Order: sequence, then structure tokens, then C-alpha cells
Amino acid sequence: MRSVRAARAMVIGFGVAVAVAAAGCETTEADSGRDARLQVAGAQFYRGAMPEGEQGGPAVLAVSLRTNAIRAGTRDKPCNGALAREATAAAIALSGDLGYWIVPAGAPTAETPDLASFQATLAFAPNLADGTYQLMVRAVDGAGRFGLPMSRALSTVSTDEAVRNAELAISLRWDTEVDLDLHVVDPRGVEIWKRNINSYERPAPGEPIDPEGWKTGGILDFDSNAACVIDGRRRENVFWKSAPPEGHYVVRVDAFSLCSESTARFHVDVLRRGVSIGSAEGMSTEVDARYPHDRGAGVLALEFDFERDKRD
Repeated sequence: MRSVRAARAMVIGFGVAVAVAAAGCETTEADSGRDARLQVAGAQFYRGAMPEGEQGGPAVLAVSLRTNAIRAGTRDKPCNGALAREATAAAIALSGDLGYWIVPAGAPTAETPDLASFQATLAFAPNLADGTYQLMVRAVDGAGRFGLPMSRALSTVSTDEAVRNAELAISLRWDTEVDLDLHVVDPRGVEIWKRNINSYERPAPGEPIDPEGWKTGGILDFDSNAACVIDGRRRENVFWKSAPPEGHYVVRVDAFSLCSESTARFHVDVLRRGVSIGSAEGMSTEVDARYPHDRGAGVLALEFDFERDKRD
């Protein structure tokens, strides 16, 4: 099917980096850690194994995660906790990774007024393999001594598995390192794309809010190669875990940027409980990248009608 264009927190322990460097990191240049499977926003990366916990090093008292489930490419996952009062930083690592991250300790919180605290925002590589990982946290003091670890098990939820098990999934993939964006318009006219990643619409003011309601929407899982920050994934999916709305769907592909490439061939699949019910192929060129990249953008890849199984 050929594509046609559519209308359109207070920080303490300032000397921790020096102390940690003295504890085993001799490089004079900051390591970005971009090739690590775990990324921690605003933290310093140290390549190599985390130092073993030493007798007398401060303790980690608590580590909190909203959920232990992660997905390859997950971003903005909060992680926080409490450290012994003498701690000046928290060291965070994912089992089997290339190194660890140092997050300066923060001021005590209302819940633990006599302890140091830490807050971190985690992200996981798009190519993170399925499996179970240990997230390890150690407290560090001003002398660079690491305490004993506290760990939390993390289990990946495969994107492929999520797509196969979805009631309805639209999957876009492409062949070169460019920034393409998937746009899906549902039968109600709601457009799912990188600036509106969930089609769920909150109730009108005064109506009760279901805290689990967001799960009923069509969800965009990832914005791949966003702004030409190449992640190697070259795939985006929109899927419904529960029954999607019946009616007519429109799928478009927007060439946000070709990132110095000349073209990109793309393929779109529509899957119902893992079984293909439609597909399309096309090519994005530099001409496509010149158009506006807002709601309604992109070339038309395909349209289809969805009806629920009467046995449901």
C-alpha cells in the first residue's frame, strides 16, 4: 500500500565527587555514561564496578520505587530513599552494567527528618534485554567510603510481548537512523502521538476520576530517535491493553527529521491480539521533513475499521 500525503531538592555533601574519585576513579574527564543501560538524570557516571561496601560506611535505610516493572526505553522513573545521616551521596547501579552513578544526598524529608535523603530519575536503554535485574543503592560518606548495598529487583516487560498481547496495536518501524513519528487517530478523533501519548480523556469537572482509567487509552510507548538523538530502536507502537473504541482509524507517519540521511523506508503493521489485520509500506524523503510537525502531520499510511469480537 503506497503512502499518500494527508491534509494536515537542597543538596549537601559538595565534596562527594572528589571523595568518590579518590576511592577508585582516576579519570580526569567526566564520563557521560551514554552507553550504560541505566541512566540517572543529573548524576555523575563512574565506569567500572561499584566499590565494595566497607566497614564503617553509611547505610541505606530505604529505597522506594513506584513499581518494580520496567520496559526497555522507560524514562523518568522516580527512585528515592533515606540514607544514614552521615551520608553525602547515593551510588546507584544496575546489575551487569558498565558502571554506576553518584547522586548527591539531599536534605532530610518530613517523613525522615533525622536522615539524609536521595532522589533520582532513572531511564533505561531502548535495547535493554528482557529479564530480571537488581537495582543496587549504596550510601557514600565524605571520605568516599561506601556502605553495604540495598537492592531492589526490577523485571522488564517486553514491548514485543505487550504488542502481541494487546487488543489492538499499531506498530511503525523503519530502516535508517532518522526521526519518524507515529500518529494514530481513533474513531473519536483523538490523535495519539508524541505530544499526546495516551488517548484517555479525563472526566468532566465534578465527575469521579478512575485512577486506573489511563490504562484504557491507546498508549504510545516510545519516541524513537527523538530530535536525532539516536537510540537504535527505530520503532514506535501505539497499543490498547483493553477494548479499543469501535470505528474508523487513521494511521500517519511524520518525517520529523531525516538526521542527515537521504531517505527512510517504513513499515506499519496493525495487529489484533498479535494477528496482523493490515499493513502498509512507504518511504520518507527530505520533502516530507519540510512540512509542519504538529497534530495532523505526516503521510497517510493506512486506514482501517475496528469492530469488537461479539464473543467478548
